[in-house]
Amino acid sequence: MYQYQPPKRQRGRKALIWVISVLVLLVALDFGAKAFAESQAATQIQKQGFPKKPSVSIAGFPFLTQVISRKFHQITISSSDIPAGPVKITSLDVVAHNVKLNSNFQSGTAGPLDGTILISLGAIGGFLKEAGPLAGFLGGGSGGGLRIVAVGSNEVKAHLNVAAGLVNASAIWRVTSAGPNEITLHLVSSNGLPSQFVNAARNVNIPLKSLPAGLKLTGKISSSSGGIVAHVFARNLAF
Repeated sequence: MYQYQPPKRQRGRKALIWVISVLVLLVALDFGAKAFAESQAATQIQKQGFPKKPSVSIAGFPFLTQVISRKFHQITISSSDIPAGPVKITSLDVVAHNVKLNSNFQSGTAGPLDGTILISLGAIGGFLKEAGPLAGFLGGGSGGGLRIVAVGSNEVKAHLNVAAGLVNASAIWRVTSAGPNEITLHLVSSNGLPSQFVNAARNVNIPLKSLPAGLKLTGKISSSSGGIVAHVFARNLAF
């Protein structure tokens, strides 16, 4: 049976539906504008030393109010496979604070930036085999058996197996930072490693002279099964 609804109730329902529709449209526009801005920001940030377009995520909602003020609280920048001297950065995750756009919306400044980089244990092993002090012992290149594992929170261990298993050796290094652009492996102990290679392996320096966006090592470094994690920092960035 049809139930009569007073005009006021009908008008109220229509108004509510209209408000909801407008809100949905505004949210959709906000997310669409955010996605576009993230893509544009990634294009500009790539010019700061990234080999490929990084992933950029802008924090905060609503987004359009940040656009109007041209100020963003923070954005997260992520990338991978970044050449940095003799090794490759496996992954990078950095947060840029206080991002401010210029009036042209195509450039701006950010800072400070802080985050971490990850260098895989495989990349460390590749450096030791190809350019490090063990290259002569292992024959250089991809030859020779070398396996790197993490032991403890800031140490890595190399297991060496050469000459079809006739020669076995191992070495443990403590991972530290040697300035803003270099990681150092300090030899803690070794077993079965010829003396001439022990001397060369006491302090292994791994330069990281090509970090993007002006990032520098802070000195805080740890090791895990995933690799070596180093904290990075930059005071400001112009893009």
